[in-house]
Amino acid sequence: MAFLSLLTSRNLHSHLFHSALTGGLLFLCLLANMTVIASPTPTPLTILITSKLEPDDPPSSQRASYLQQPPKAKAVEGEDVVFPCFLQSDVDEVQAVEKVRWYVQSLEGRKNVLQGNKTVEEEFAGRVFLSGDLSEGDLSMTLRNISVEDQGLYLCSFISTHSTVLQGGGTKLSIRKGLGMIEESVGTIIGIAVAVVGVAAGLAAVILTQFKDKLNCLQK
Repeated sequence: MAFLSLLTSRNLHSHLFHSALTGGLLFLCLLANMTVIASPTPTPLTILITSKLEPDDPPSSQRASYLQQPPKAKAVEGEDVVFPCFLQSDVDEVQAVEKVRWYVQSLEGRKNVLQGNKTVEEEFAGRVFLSGDLSEGDLSMTLRNISVEDQGLYLCSFISTHSTVLQGGGTKLSIRKGLGMIEESVGTIIGIAVAVVGVAAGLAAVILTQFKDKLNCLQK
């Protein structure tokens, strides 16, 4: 009996010791966790530094040089005709008379009209000259006392600073004989006469109708 009591007492002490040890360890763990929570480790702050850089200037798009011409022109035989031609360019072109050329394309082929301000073909001698302001890029040409034989496509060209030949789309010249104006005038006169006759006939019909009505009233 004494032996059993001693064994039971030792087991009890051992159990109490283990319980106390376990409780102590749990307390230490709890204390450590509370310390960590109370003073958390500072999280490093990440700072993003941005710098506003000005974008590179885009390359300047340089507009190509070109010549601008109206597509059509009409005239009557014997008149003077101006062929407009304008140089459009962002480049500082040297406006020189020697760089300007004018041609005409017709059923007979291609002919030189002007080189600079000089005529090449005999048929244009004394009738053609540059009439625009070259300093403003105006390469216009005037052709005087035109005839039906002058019909065709007139092309303006210019030798640019970089030795590139620029050429316009051309102006197609249509010419009527001087008699065409008389025919037009006669046609206009006939049209007006017909209109006047029609109006007069209408008025006459109205007057006759009213006269008949009054005549019937008087007879009654």
